[in-house]
Amino acid sequence: MAAVESRFDVWRTRAGLWGAPLCAALVWWLSDGGPPGKLAALFAATAILWITEAMPPAVTALAAVSLSVVLGIATTKEAFAALGNPILFLFVGSFMVAEAMSVPGLGARFARATARHARGRLGSLCASSGATFLLSMWMSNSAATAVVLPIALQIARATKDRRYAAAMVLAIAWGASMGGLCTPLGTPPNLIGMRAIQELPEVVGGALAFGFVDWMKVATPPALLMLVAMWLVLALVFRVRPGDAPPPVDVAPRPWSKGEVAALVAFALAATLWVLPGVLDALGVGAAKVVKQRLPEEVVALLAAVLLFLWPIHGTGEPPRRALSWREAAGIDWGTVLLFGGGVLLGDLANKTGLAKIWGEAMVSATGASSTWAVVALVTAAALVLSELASNTASATLMVPVAISLAQATGTPVVPALLGATLGASFGFMMPISTAPNAMAYATGEVTVRQMMVAGVLFDVVGFVVVLVSVLVLFG
Repeated sequence: MAAVESRFDVWRTRAGLWGAPLCAALVWWLSDGGPPGKLAALFAATAILWITEAMPPAVTALAAVSLSVVLGIATTKEAFAALGNPILFLFVGSFMVAEAMSVPGLGARFARATARHARGRLGSLCASSGATFLLSMWMSNSAATAVVLPIALQIARATKDRRYAAAMVLAIAWGASMGGLCTPLGTPPNLIGMRAIQELPEVVGGALAFGFVDWMKVATPPALLMLVAMWLVLALVFRVRPGDAPPPVDVAPRPWSKGEVAALVAFALAATLWVLPGVLDALGVGAAKVVKQRLPEEVVALLAAVLLFLWPIHGTGEPPRRALSWREAAGIDWGTVLLFGGGVLLGDLANKTGLAKIWGEAMVSATGASSTWAVVALVTAAALVLSELASNTASATLMVPVAISLAQATGTPVVPALLGATLGASFGFMMPISTAPNAMAYATGEVTVRQMMVAGVLFDVVGFVVVLVSVLVLFG
């Protein structure tokens, strides 16, 4: 299997390195050579490189930023302003807080406490994946998976049941993907979608507010429905019985460390301030707008990170140490930050050059989509399929401008289309390469590609229906 994967990676890299310039040249040749045509060529090359990962996605994003200036599509100031977008600093701050939670084992403590109270094999599966779901709301999907997976493996392997072990590792991986839907911080596509919604004219003009709490109200119901659906799918496919004897597992509690306390306080403070404007607004408190202006999500995330850099946790006889060191902070996922910056620029340029409008009109002509239902179904399905082949962040970066242009071309509401594309981009349950949690689950050796594909295609269909119905119920 490893040899097959290696050959596939070589083929994929070659396809990307050859296909990107060839497709870009073809698109440019077919266009009139104006800014929309140049951007379409750049989009084509970038999309192919992101899907094939012939270059690291962050490097591809930097190349797109640079080439936008070389091709005369953007000025230097416009191009590099995208790398200073405020939401990038929400990534940076929240990644640092999540790192501080991971280092002392705060997430593992929560996962072990959850496992300690589970009953039966199905109960252990639900509890472990539920813990991953909750952790993934506030840290990256891969980090949440890395925290819970070793504990879940200990539970699963104790049963000596290969089917149960396969179900367990898939539950952890997919639970992380579902939990990531719930908050803007859960996974990068959420921030891509939320930023796009916040910059719509009706939002900027004040007719519609869409902040941290608003995202949670929209995304949490379908995520919870999919979590329950996942339990049912895995129980059905792998024949997990509710009444089976509970597997033995050592989950003895341990004392709290100063690092865990510091991380918990910083996280609780940040989470409170993130949801505070929405709560105050719901209560009719006039200070909500001031709080939102003075303490936007990006500022809160950075202040929480700064607090962790200042919080001393060293004890007697230990060298001076803070809750978060720069060495630890420097290890966050900077690649995702750069990838998001490149995506921001491409999306902005699509609107500026008129390429988004051209795309929308072409898709309406090709698909005949004219209703909200058809538009949401189309962009959700397209994002879902793309997420099986490319990273979730790249999928959302490519699909969000498409969703906007298609909705505008059909005269349908933009927000439902954006939500469908954003949530659909966070799927990808069929292949080990689809998401980092999938790859981590496959790397345990407990689940085969065939098992992942059989259960994954069923869960993809369920997820598509859940997202489509949820979005249409909320905004239809």
